[in-house]
Amino acid sequence: MLYFKNSELSSQYRISLKTVRNWIEATKQGKLNLTLHTQGDKAYVANTPGNIAIISELVESRRKYRNTNAAKTISPKDEFYSIYDERQIYDIAANLEIHHEIPRQYNYFNGGAEHWDKYAARLASDNTPNLVNSTIRLLNVNQGYIDDLLSRYKKVNVVDVGVGNAHPVKELLEHLLDQKKLGRYIALDISPSVLEIAENNINEWFGDRIQFEGHVYDINRDHFSDFLIDEYTGKDAKDTVNLVLLLGGTLSNMRDSDSGYKVIHDSMGMNDLLVHTTKLDTQSTRRYFDFDLQPGESRLAAIHGLVVDLLNIDKSFYTVEMGYDPELRQRYEQIRLKVSLNIKLKFNNGEHIIELEKDDAILTWRGLQQTASDVMSQLDRSKLYPLHISQTDDREYILTVSMVKHD
Repeated sequence: MLYFKNSELSSQYRISLKTVRNWIEATKQGKLNLTLHTQGDKAYVANTPGNIAIISELVESRRKYRNTNAAKTISPKDEFYSIYDERQIYDIAANLEIHHEIPRQYNYFNGGAEHWDKYAARLASDNTPNLVNSTIRLLNVNQGYIDDLLSRYKKVNVVDVGVGNAHPVKELLEHLLDQKKLGRYIALDISPSVLEIAENNINEWFGDRIQFEGHVYDINRDHFSDFLIDEYTGKDAKDTVNLVLLLGGTLSNMRDSDSGYKVIHDSMGMNDLLVHTTKLDTQSTRRYFDFDLQPGESRLAAIHGLVVDLLNIDKSFYTVEMGYDPELRQRYEQIRLKVSLNIKLKFNNGEHIIELEKDDAILTWRGLQQTASDVMSQLDRSKLYPLHISQTDDREYILTVSMVKHD
């Protein structure tokens, strides 16, 4: 008989594992009419139409008859409305209600950008392999191959998608400057605060040798080809190529990473190159959850907690959970509510209240775990052709160089 793992029910219906176990216990006691599947000494909820109907009714009743007097009503801090525009606030609200998650990109604004900068600096200086120092190493090791691809062009524009603090690209930019090939350096990020950090770093490292071009950009929606139109029609168009960088596993944090690849594909020209790095799925990387400035801290990581804090969700209202979900094949960090919450949001034309229940889980971060084969399959789905693939010797990090597939 087909059955649900307890974690599957917890994830699908956004309830706690304790609630699932209570249902199973109530069924054993004759208080619920669920059909159970036993495997050894363990019991699970069978995957039957009748059970699905009962579970849906249980979940709906739980929400319908919530104790509104027991729910805590909170309003976001004033900074929430000064940091995010109304479209972004709507996006945060919709994701909370529909998916019970906070989109990762909104944690990079304001103080969140500073936390990320310090965290990335820590990783860059760490002797243990991680996504930042392994990305830098892969770029260095594969520089000769990239040079060969760029050899037919006189000018190389670097388009840095999700720029962060720009540290991983520092040596590559220096290399292109030494070759007198660097054209424009275009930094793209959804956060103005991140762009400011990157600009300060570029100016400190290179002075007036590089003219920083920073653009607020949403990888889920915006085509960066808008910034390159002149390059396709200028007199040097045939001698110019765009080197697009997607470094550090940016898309692995998204619910639908394919959408980001589609936007990149649709933004690239026929001869443009995409250099992409990410962390691969291993037993070791499944256990990696060191997200704080100081190793070993066990709390909601500062780099994942900006929106939670701005929404005024107090630390006493939740517990932090981290783990690996084998069904979704992703690492995650989430908060589990200890109380029911009503979050009152202000919009230009009125107010909206988000209702969250006690024991609801809110995802604050995901890290999609992909094998090298998964990475290749994703490139293929996105109509990107991999010219070159390189992995670190521990097989935990990968670099690919791709072009748009030609019809």
